[in-house]
Parts: sequence; C-alpha cells; structure tokens
Amino acid sequence: MQRLYLLTCVRKHTTISARGLTPSQIGRVRASKPDVRLYSAHSRQAPQADNNSFFPPSGSGTWSKVDPSLIVDIALKTLIGLGVVFTGGSLYVFWYKRNVLSKIEAAFNETWDDAALVQLIKQELSRFDLLTPDLEHAGLKRLAAKLFEVNPRRQEQDFIDYIVRGETTGSYFLLIGPKGAGKSGMVFDAMLNIRNKGSVFLEAHPDLEVFRLRLGNALNYEFSEDMQAGLFQRPDPRSGGPAMDIERALDKLHEVAMGSGRRRPLVLVITKIQNFHNDDQGRNLLLQIQQYAERWAIRGIVTVVFTTDDVWPYTLLRKAATLMEVHSVQDLDWGMSKRTLLCRRPDAENVDSVVHVVGGRQSYLNKVSRAEEMLQAAEDLLRLEKAWLESCLGLIPDCDNDGEVVIQQKWSLHCWTLLREFVRLYRAKQKELGDSWDPLKLPVIPAWRCQQIMTRPDYLDELDRLDVVYIDMNANVQPDSMLVLRAVLDIVEKEGFDELLEDVRCRVKEIENLRR
Repeated sequence: MQRLYLLTCVRKHTTISARGLTPSQIGRVRASKPDVRLYSAHSRQAPQADNNSFFPPSGSGTWSKVDPSLIVDIALKTLIGLGVVFTGGSLYVFWYKRNVLSKIEAAFNETWDDAALVQLIKQELSRFDLLTPDLEHAGLKRLAAKLFEVNPRRQEQDFIDYIVRGETTGSYFLLIGPKGAGKSGMVFDAMLNIRNKGSVFLEAHPDLEVFRLRLGNALNYEFSEDMQAGLFQRPDPRSGGPAMDIERALDKLHEVAMGSGRRRPLVLVITKIQNFHNDDQGRNLLLQIQQYAERWAIRGIVTVVFTTDDVWPYTLLRKAATLMEVHSVQDLDWGMSKRTLLCRRPDAENVDSVVHVVGGRQSYLNKVSRAEEMLQAAEDLLRLEKAWLESCLGLIPDCDNDGEVVIQQKWSLHCWTLLREFVRLYRAKQKELGDSWDPLKLPVIPAWRCQQIMTRPDYLDELDRLDVVYIDMNANVQPDSMLVLRAVLDIVEKEGFDELLEDVRCRVKEIENLRR
C-alpha cells in the first residue's frame, strides 16, 4: 500500500481591504475554500511542494538535519541488547543441560529412609492381616524380622540380590518365568534390602506414550518439556514421537553413567516386557533398549534387568544377544509351599490339601493365605480357572457352518488335544513313581512335539500368551500352573469328553468337505 501524504495547495489571494467592498463581495471572499487534493507518494501528477507545504516529501527541512551519532548510538544499543539476550539464552541452555544430568543422577542416589521402609513393611504385613496392634508402633528391625518370618527366603533371592546390589558387571539379565512366580517380588525385595540406592524400577506398557512417561518418571527426566528456551530451539522436542524420546532418555542415562565415576554399575529394572505389543513397534523398542544394554554391559556402567512371562521376548532378544544371561524362575516346591502357608497361618488346617490344589505359585499362595477358609478359597480359584478354560476353549459338537465359528472350533480342538496329552503324561508319571511321586511336578513336552500333536505350530504361541501353557527358555512346554492342570484334569477326565472331542473333529471335517 503506497504511502500517502497530504499536499495542501492554498491558492494565494491578493490582500483586499474591506474598505470599498460591497457586502456581496465580502460574502464571496468568506465563502471561498482552499483547494485540497490527495496524491500518492509516487504519483507523477503530484505537484511540487512549495514552502507552504506541511509535510515536505524531500529531504529538505528538519528531516535532513539528523545527527549521525544518534544513529550509531541506536545501533550500538540494539547490538548490545541482542548480545545480552543471546548470551543469557546460551547460559540458560548450558545450565539446563547440566541440570538434566544432575536430576537423573539424583534419581539413582535417592534412597528410602527408615520412615519409608517402615511404611512399606506395614503395607506388606497388612496384606496378610499380620499387622497386629503391638506392631503398629514397632521399630524397623522388629518389622523387618516379622516380614522375614512370613516370607521365607527363596534360593533365587541371593542371585537377585547380587545383581541389584551392582556386584556383577559385563552382563545384562532376563528373568523368565510364568505369571505370578515371584520375579518382580524378588527384585523388589532386593531393592528393599539396599534401600533402593543405585537402582530404578519401572513396568512396561503396550502404549509407548505411557511407557515414555514411566521411563521419564523413573529417571527424573522431563524430555525438555520444562525448558523455557523456545526462542533457541529449532525443532519441537516432541516432534520425533515416543521412540525418539526414549532414545533421548537412554542417551542421557548413558552420559550420567559415563561421568558418575561409581565403583558399581547403575541398575535399570524393566518388568513385564511381554506387555509390549508383538509387532514392529514393540519389537523395535525392545531392540532399541537391548542395544543400550549391550553397550552398557561392555563398559560395566549400567546393568539392565528384564522380566517376562512369555517366551516371545526371549526369542527376539536372543538373536542379537552377546552378553545377556537368562535365568528361569519356577514355582515353589512342595516343602517351600507348605512352609510359606504355615508361616502366615500357623494355626491353619488342611495345608496339604490347599497346596495340592493351587501348587507352588506365589500369587495363589498369597491369595489363599489371606482368606479365612484357605481350602474354600483354593476351590474357588479352581472353579474360576475351570470356567475360564471352558469359555475360552469351548467345544461345540454341532457348530454352525460359519467361517469364524469353524476357525474357533479348530483352535479349541487342537488345544484340547494337547491338554489331554498333558493329563495322560501326568497320570502315567503318578502311576510309575507311586509313593515317591511329587504331585506338584508338572508334565513337560518339547515344543516340537507339541506342534506335532496340535498339527499347527502357530497355536502354541497363542496358548502361551493366554497363560494356558508356559514355554521355558529350553523350548519345553508345560501347563502354566498347577491350578490350570487341576482344571484340565476335571474337564478331560469327565465322562464323555473323548466322545465330545471326536464329535467336534468330525463336524469340522464335514464342514471342510462341504466347502470343497
């Protein structure tokens, strides 16, 4: 838009005296108006301004009388202001980066004081209704002794303590075992013994955004979201997605570990990594963390501990693993299971019957020990497990000729065929050993043999995901727990089950023949 200026041209009139003029002439002089026109600043029709112009466009007049020193002064002040802003911003960015590293290091230096430990032990004792009035105001030593009484120490606990204390270098670890076997509990007990110094603990999540937040909270890292220097940031710190944020967090942890000068490595515990989706995004994240674990293990600065219930993370990590150690965590044996229940319920009856139903699974023992009637609670768990199996693997002998129904029946047919084989092996071992038979010993079938029995290799992983079976690191398959085996025994040994299974097989074959 062109700048406009006001050029006022007032026609000059000869001074006329009022004397000698008629009244009509005087009126005409008063009614005369100045000639005012608007011109563009670049218009060729604009007349040249004379000395009576109000805003001369040329450099003449007062506008041409500007002191050059004033321009230099303004320029110097502007440069000084920009320099102060740039220097202050650079110092702030430098301080912020140093502060980020200090906060991450403080996350590993944070320890639980006596008050926090007392609160944690009281919460654990209250879970089993063992927090008596005389223990409400007890000290740390007495509460710790009581906790040790109700939680007998497992054989694997010494090894877990050895890892969490940072006494081992050059390796990172994968703890694999069925759900509820006590993997995370042993890691937490080890952290409790060292007051959580030098270690952080977080749980995996299928949503990478949620896992990003959990990793940031564990490391005390804000992913530059609290940085007040938007003027000096070229890209948005969140523009790369959760994978890039996790990469930044792990890289900052690498800087802290390299510059900490500790005698023992830091410990990063990530539990339940089977929660990551078994797709490209979840697998890429696991490999991303594994690459840092390998690098840290070589330098001996950070020890990473993974725990998983399923076998697919192990099969993924072992492809690129050179320094990974895998340890299996199994259920408690018969004697340890009885001891656990008796420590929590000294006056309990039918302990053998309870253990015979739920087995040595730590999570099931915790549930029944809190119940008033332990045997009734164990039977309730068995009834729920049996109902879940029948609904998940239901058999329909007269199924409809529908594609999805047939696929579901084929799935149930192959699964029950494998479970029936587990029952046959369990009863055969019981008959063979007689009195020396261990009722908590689960039958085991190699994975390749299970695929032959099911005639479908892809169904085995799905059963592992549903916690119907458990696949260990040696590719051996067993029922997921004694409770699952008890439920399978009740279903398979029921009269008419073999005929039902055969009817479903014939119906599926009939439908497939009709489609051909």
